[in-house]
Parts: sequence; structure tokens; C-alpha cells
Amino acid sequence: MQGSPPRRYGAVLFDLDGTVIDSAELIMTAFEATVQANLHQTIDRTEILGMWSRPIRERFRALAPDRDEVLAQDYLRRYLALHDHYARLFPGVADTLEALRRRGYAMGIVTSKRRATTQAAVSSFHLDRWCTVIITDEDVSRHKPDPEPVRAAVSRLGVPAEAALMVGDSPLDIAAGHRAGAATAAALWGTVEPSSLLAEGPDHRLARPEDLLPICPAAKERPR
Repeated sequence: MQGSPPRRYGAVLFDLDGTVIDSAELIMTAFEATVQANLHQTIDRTEILGMWSRPIRERFRALAPDRDEVLAQDYLRRYLALHDHYARLFPGVADTLEALRRRGYAMGIVTSKRRATTQAAVSSFHLDRWCTVIITDEDVSRHKPDPEPVRAAVSRLGVPAEAALMVGDSPLDIAAGHRAGAATAAALWGTVEPSSLLAEGPDHRLARPEDLLPICPAAKERPR
């Protein structure tokens, strides 16, 4: 019995932190400093990692429900001040995005980050050369694992969800992609929770960004 033909993709969506940019030290440093300055507490990094993929307001709401917005604004200030010192593209990301662009794939970013912190990365690394649609915290009312952010991205790209591939380092990315009807790929190069990520059942497992290229061939190589 023959297997199903390979799925054809017209668009690739990427989470930002832990997938496109290596920002773990940036996030933890800014978060630790915000908590220390405002709550006079020392927070363990394992606790920060436990909230890794949640929108920043949700993270602070768990620590201080009546001060979440104040804390988020202070975090934003610290994050932006530290951004260029700490943030980096993961090795292989730029070359992979450029190859996908040349192959004709539409691309977008789907993140739970705020618009200002997202824009810092977009500007620093010129991500809009490749990703023409960017969905942030403020662009949706429900966040990953809800499918709304993925659906918003494919709608703006003009591609049906079933023709999109959602790439991310968090179980929330995989869940959001599946619920939207998209295929999914686990970004194992940046994840802080590999077991949980793989337990979500991604369609593809990627050890490095370049592993996207065999499953996203040039148009003339795609199955018909």
C-alpha cells in the first residue's frame, strides 16, 4: 500500500523567540531585573522557563496580579535597552529564510511577544526582507495554543491554513498550528522543552533550520 504523497506548502510561519532569534539570555536577564526592581524578589530561572511561551502580561500576572501592566512596561524598557547586546539570529536562519524566499514561499512570524519587542528583532535583523506578515500579542484576542494567531497570519498571506507550515520551539506553537489546520514542525535547535514539544505530535522534527529545505522544495520539485 502506497503512502500518502508529501504535503505541499505555500507558506511557512515561524515563531520568533527560540525559533528565529536566540533571545533566551535577553528575556531572562530583563525578566530577572524587572522582578528584582519592582517586587524585590529573586526569581529562579527554571520558573521563568516554565512560563516561557506565554504572553508577558500573563507571566507577570501570575507573580503580581494587580501590577501586571506596570511590570510589563518596565520589562519592555529593560528588554529594548538590552536587545542589541543579547539577541542573535540562530545559525542557519538567515540562509534558510533566503532560500525559502527564492523558492517562492510566503512567510510570516506568529509570536506572543508584544509589537514593540517584536519590532526590535524585525528591525535589527531585517526580518521583513523575508517575512511579510507579522502577528503579535496585540494583533489577536486569543493567543497560542488557540489557532487565532495562525489563522490571522494565513489570512493576511492569502494562503489556506492546510497549505501552511507552522514552525516553532514550543508545544503551544504545534498546538496552535494543528488547531488551525496547518502542518507543524518542531524547531529542536532552540527549544527549552524538547519532550513536551515532541509530545504535541509535530508533523516534522527539525534539528537545525536548514532541515526545512528538503520538505519545502523549489516549485519545480514539488509534487503535483
